[in-house]
Amino acid sequence: MKGLGIAQDFYTEWGNDYLERVFPDLAKRVAIGRVFGSDVIGADDEISKDHNWGPQFTIFLSAVDYAEQGKKLSEVMNAAAPNPWKGFRLDGAGDRSVEVESIPNWIETWIGFSEPPSRNEDWGIIVKERIDGGINEARESILYFLRHAAIWYDGSGEMSRWRESLHYYPETIWCLRLAEELFRVWQHGEYNFVQRVAKRDDPLAKIVCIGEFVDGVMRTVLLLNRDYTPYWKWLAHEFRKLEAAKSYVPLLEELTSVSTSERQAEIVLKVCGEIHQTMKNSGVITEEGDNHPFPLLHAHSELLAKGKSN
Repeated sequence: MKGLGIAQDFYTEWGNDYLERVFPDLAKRVAIGRVFGSDVIGADDEISKDHNWGPQFTIFLSAVDYAEQGKKLSEVMNAAAPNPWKGFRLDGAGDRSVEVESIPNWIETWIGFSEPPSRNEDWGIIVKERIDGGINEARESILYFLRHAAIWYDGSGEMSRWRESLHYYPETIWCLRLAEELFRVWQHGEYNFVQRVAKRDDPLAKIVCIGEFVDGVMRTVLLLNRDYTPYWKWLAHEFRKLEAAKSYVPLLEELTSVSTSERQAEIVLKVCGEIHQTMKNSGVITEEGDNHPFPLLHAHSELLAKGKSN
């Protein structure tokens, strides 16, 4: 049984009943679910069981409810929580079967917003141009997990309103974010790998460059599918889920396993060409960059201009 199913069963059969009996008024206003963890995205396996896996859920409270009852709620529920649950034991979570969080504090701590973003400028805490520091990948990863979270109940609707407001980037911010990733793909692909690293054939330099290139390609494809990107450990797992990734997966796997620089350079150029064509087909960019020596660099410039237009 997968971890998320165990967690939901633990909440449904024990947590919900206990909360309604012991904290009946509060139970009507909380949000409950799982946000963090490999189990949330279906990536958990035997290795995952050593920490924060299994019978565990998080209760999210308003700021007022957390200040008044958060500590007591955590102490009482964790003291009462059965562990193991139906043969499944929670390990490595500080023995906290029930995490209790303040919604606004959780959002501000992990993502940086003290209130829902209402202007494009508000997203600057996550997306900046490369010259100003670039993307905050840690915060974007939290946005990814928040978007794909398993929220089983939301009595007050506060968590749902936050999730709706943070569902995805506004169009101009998306253009800036995609431009940042395209620059990375170009820099480690069309430019540095093909023009320099492959010719020098230093095996360590190739590994570093290819790693950055593959990471950038996977993030680019996720962004083109209008999603956030998770942190590196689960990036490939989530990338493989996409229909759009099917043509890239065999190329990227060959790129990381083949040893000849000539073939690697061919694959890099093919991948870059596919990304460029996909963006043209979807109207993200124009055909102006077709004759540019570095099409993705031209695409980066187009997207940067779009991102600054409003």
